[in-house]
Amino acid sequence: MAQKHQTLGAIYPDDMWLDHDINRMLDEIRKYLPEQVPMVSARTHVPMFAEDSEPADGSSVDLGIWLAENGDIEAAAARLMRLKPTVFAYYCTTASFVQGVAGDEALKKRVEDATGLPCTTSSSAIVKALHCLDVRRVATASPYMEDVNQALIGFLAECDIEVVNSNPLHYLQDHSIVPAETIREAARRSDVPEADAVLISCTGQKTADFISDLEEEIGKPVVTSNQATGWHALQMMGVEPRLPRSGILFRN
Repeated sequence: MAQKHQTLGAIYPDDMWLDHDINRMLDEIRKYLPEQVPMVSARTHVPMFAEDSEPADGSSVDLGIWLAENGDIEAAAARLMRLKPTVFAYYCTTASFVQGVAGDEALKKRVEDATGLPCTTSSSAIVKALHCLDVRRVATASPYMEDVNQALIGFLAECDIEVVNSNPLHYLQDHSIVPAETIREAARRSDVPEADAVLISCTGQKTADFISDLEEEIGKPVVTSNQATGWHALQMMGVEPRLPRSGILFRN
């Protein structure tokens, strides 16, 4: 039985997004939470790049590592403790997969050690969701550059999930500007018969309004970063919501 008064503590990186983009992302996250589960959130403070440590581009593997190693992650979690969250979720897919499974586990442990509460990440949640759906072969769509796309493929391989086709859109910066219809079409085009499901990776993508329609169109599950993260956080709370427009994952 689910405990009462569950609250999600959401942590997300300030990677130079504009405030209206952040608000749009938070609205997207809330679509995967039932009304009885409130969310509190904290944005990590990202210091200006040191001259000798600036990543080569705005969406590279180097930037993902830089975000993952930000020392403010623990501080952001600590800032939320006064609001009494019961579970934490770190909402950045790239930062949590870019250093492989070991890096993802280390990121979660940092939050858990700082707060004494369980934590998931978008990458951990994606793996849990795909395994729950018995998916072993997946097609992917993302806004990523190719180096980040390859890091995603490697991370999933570590988790016994084979990427049979991928469709990265090669957006250099600001993944949140990708139109919903563009990422939906990228996902549709990435689908191949041998894929058990389609994964849309990146928490900056707005997918909540089309997941169910896309699943009906392609005839298989669609898993997305924000959807999976919300679902896994709720599983950790013992909450089993039925959100019919949030995809097969929420009906499984």
